[in-house]
Amino acid sequence: MSTARIEILENGIRIVDLEVPRREVSDFIGSLPEPERAATVARAVELGVLALERAHTGQDLEFVRRQINSLLQDVQATVAKIPEETQKSLVAKIGTGEGQVLAPVQSLVGQVGRAADEKLAEVKQLLSQEIDPSKETSTLSKALRTLRDLLDPKRSDSVQGSLEDVMRKVSANDGMLAQAVKTVVADAVKPLAERVDALTLEFRGERAGADALAQTTEKGLTYEDEILGRLQGWSQISGAEIGHVGVDNKPGDITIAATDASDGTSKLILVVEVRDRQTPKGRKAVSDDLSAAMNERGAGSALYVSRNQDGLGKELGEWAEGACDRGPWVACTDEHLITAVRFLLVQWAIVRKRAGTRTLDAAVAVAQIERIRTALGRVKAINTKITSVRGNADEIQREVEALRDDIKSSLTDLEECLLIKPNDGPGAAVQ
Repeated sequence: MSTARIEILENGIRIVDLEVPRREVSDFIGSLPEPERAATVARAVELGVLALERAHTGQDLEFVRRQINSLLQDVQATVAKIPEETQKSLVAKIGTGEGQVLAPVQSLVGQVGRAADEKLAEVKQLLSQEIDPSKETSTLSKALRTLRDLLDPKRSDSVQGSLEDVMRKVSANDGMLAQAVKTVVADAVKPLAERVDALTLEFRGERAGADALAQTTEKGLTYEDEILGRLQGWSQISGAEIGHVGVDNKPGDITIAATDASDGTSKLILVVEVRDRQTPKGRKAVSDDLSAAMNERGAGSALYVSRNQDGLGKELGEWAEGACDRGPWVACTDEHLITAVRFLLVQWAIVRKRAGTRTLDAAVAVAQIERIRTALGRVKAINTKITSVRGNADEIQREVEALRDDIKSSLTDLEECLLIKPNDGPGAAVQ
């Protein structure tokens, strides 16, 4: 007998001694680095639960539709009884003699009933077109809102409000006549209003499930496609070869291939890891991820891109450099994407030319690299100040943009000096 146990925690669950007897699961999890396996299994459980929850909700959609139709029928039947119940109450209190107040009241109450029928017909028409509980602007949300408004005693166009208006026209004060009508209407619509509120809460739960799904790794795939499109746009100018390799669920999402124009044979593969996360990663974790990606893709340089600074540890900031056994890497936020790619390509070209026989003004190249690093350091410092000093934000931002232009100018000068050109075909990283 299985000894597996699932413990329910305050913010999640703990699985003890659970075995999943599927070869596909074993193959996929086994292909991942050991530090990533637990997190990947947790994400798989999260996505699976959300998918099952959404599937269950979809199966119940027809039941919800029947519930709403039943509710509308009950509302219509109840509203239809209001004139008769009102008349009975009035007859008991003020009589039905010729010239008494009952005759005009009965006519006006009947008009209110007909107006309510027209609104209910509009609600049914909305429901026949679309049901999408995940959208505030869907016809289902509009239908429920219209129905709540029809039963809301605070609104002048509701059943209660319309009848109160009738009473004000018939009677000059809030006497026995108005009180009798209010009692009849309130007793009739109270249970219906409670049912509408219950259905509204049910659909709010459905929307919350959709929002939870949007916070999982599925959201990250959208950001990966966004980065791929921007790099492909840049490659139209630079001529670099862009490859989307992350679909195989192995380390590394995008590769960039470039060739040294001086000999036409030296090639570099630069691998890019794309992350859209709210929890920060430190330097060691980023370096380990990039080392695994470089080994997997045969790359000589690597880039770690985070959508914003929330995904990078404080010691990294919005720009940080490092190196592993395969070569140098850069970790940066989204705004530095193209700058980081160009920076790594320039570094690679300088190393190639120092190792070759062609002459290279090393002092000029090193000076330009230091100029870029200095400007990037100032950008980081200024951006830190921007978050705490908003009064001079416009002036600071202009200085940041000027420094970024300075960085781009230096990269352009280096690229022209080093004659970097696109890769003519698939190749391996420089060894």
